Amino acid sequence: MASNRVRIAVATNSLGKSAAGHDIQSKLLAAHSHGFDGVELAWECLEAHASSTLFSEESVRERRLCLAAEDIQRTASTLSLEIIALNPFGFYDGLTQEQDIQSRLYEAELWLQICDILNAPILQMCSCIYPLQKPLTPDKHHIASNIRRLGMLAQKYNKVVAYEATAWGIHVDTWQQTRDIVSLVNLPNVRLCIDTFHIAAREAGDPFNATAPIRIDGLRNLRQSLAEMRRTIKPDDIGYFQLSDATVADPNQRGYPRPDLNQPPYMTQSRNCRIFPCEPQHGGVLPVVEVAKAVFALGYRGWVSMEVFHVDMWRKDSSVPEEWARRGMASWRKVAQKCGLESPATNAKL
Repeated sequence: MASNRVRIAVATNSLGKSAAGHDIQSKLLAAHSHGFDGVELAWECLEAHASSTLFSEESVRERRLCLAAEDIQRTASTLSLEIIALNPFGFYDGLTQEQDIQSRLYEAELWLQICDILNAPILQMCSCIYPLQKPLTPDKHHIASNIRRLGMLAQKYNKVVAYEATAWGIHVDTWQQTRDIVSLVNLPNVRLCIDTFHIAAREAGDPFNATAPIRIDGLRNLRQSLAEMRRTIKPDDIGYFQLSDATVADPNQRGYPRPDLNQPPYMTQSRNCRIFPCEPQHGGVLPVVEVAKAVFALGYRGWVSMEVFHVDMWRKDSSVPEEWARRGMASWRKVAQKCGLESPATNAKL
């Protein structure tokens, strides 16, 4: 491509939890003030806004969500922020019962209508995760059939479906599986969502091991995986790219806002310990820059989203959105430098 300029977004739920009182307006303002080009809108942020007093007179859920989306889009537009994606649509890919599939497709159409209102080009979907208790299949042909139905629905709205493997997915937990499934789907609007955390954690990490957070064979596994990526993935296969690192997790989940000792270890780490890349002062342990270098070496220059989850986001302090937006942009500048990319043009107040 002619330019190395990558457009950079931040996930709205990475700027403070809605349940802790951090509203979408404060998050959009923080993203704007620190120079982001766009945001990845989390469904929980949309729901929280729809539940505010602004829309209390509207009793129909779908209408309330659409009105909230219109309001968010107006604010984002005023701040010259693009809404790049709505996420995460889940609990779908491996379903086997037709009534369950139909129910999720019905919900997906609402999400796609909201994407239209937001002018968001991407509906992000993750693989099925704990604690879903429905009949599921690991069969990639069946999963591809399900996703093809979603992709065809998304084509009606001219939207891309970006499919992500979570490190603790019940039946899909690697980028290779999503690559193979997307290939079987064979629709131009169904692509991959690549996430540095999920790849580095799954291939190399040991989430509860403070002494050795990278497994003995971890770096070798990761480098083999990334070599395979360079051989088998093209830039256009990627819907968008998410960046995050993580600290070591506490297996006892002490002080975590929503403890659940039955959840998979990678889930505990992801939900409570994800930080931005290149933040050694905050204890990041995963080789995520290696993943970023591999993705950009493919020639990928599409949207990048800084997406993290941390216990700190549950603080009620009004400074949380600004603090995490500042950290996110500082992180991106370091990643861009390490990957040989242009620094973002920004109006950031740093």
